[in-house]
Amino acid sequence: AYERWWEARTLWGKLVNVSRNLAIKAKTFANLDEAERTRLRGWIVGFCFALKDHLRGQGSLSRVPGFEHATDDPRHVPAFLADQIYQDLKQWHTAGRLSDGEQWLIDREARELLEVAGGCERIANTLMAQSFPALVHQALVLYLLYLPWSIADDFGLLTIPIITVVAYFIVSAEGIAHYVERPFGTEDDHLDLAALCDGIDRSVTEILSR
Repeated sequence: AYERWWEARTLWGKLVNVSRNLAIKAKTFANLDEAERTRLRGWIVGFCFALKDHLRGQGSLSRVPGFEHATDDPRHVPAFLADQIYQDLKQWHTAGRLSDGEQWLIDREARELLEVAGGCERIANTLMAQSFPALVHQALVLYLLYLPWSIADDFGLLTIPIITVVAYFIVSAEGIAHYVERPFGTEDDHLDLAALCDGIDRSVTEILSR
């Protein structure tokens, strides 16, 4: 369960780096004007917020900051916004503002957006096989039933508080694992996707405003 949580955090860390690199390369290579920088910021930052909502089953373009009045209603909002980025890249390349090599360097970052989205979707849509939690529950029950008999002769009445404490920590650990294996929710043990999106927003805005 923790491996799933950590992989999700790694993917979002990658998204932070990709967003910054994409903003820097596009701004520098294509020599963007102010309007183009503003539009690119909307695509990149919007992608991150859209991915957060998409992973939580709230995929709607109108929920993305900056797109509240959008008339489009794509089923996969992150893919829609990534497509807009590629539309701009194609336009800049066609206009001669990007060389083949520069376009390839930017594409290295742009294509990672959907790679991250696909990795997150794999984690969100593929939970652990039900056999594992069932086996863990059975093992915990058998262990907690056996433990009092194995220590009663040594601890006497203290067996009751000892078993209570042990049972509390064992059951709590299993409960934590249940939440951790679903890292994109809104509980305390889930990833703080809103904070990550805000961090990306600040970084990309700063890069494109310089």
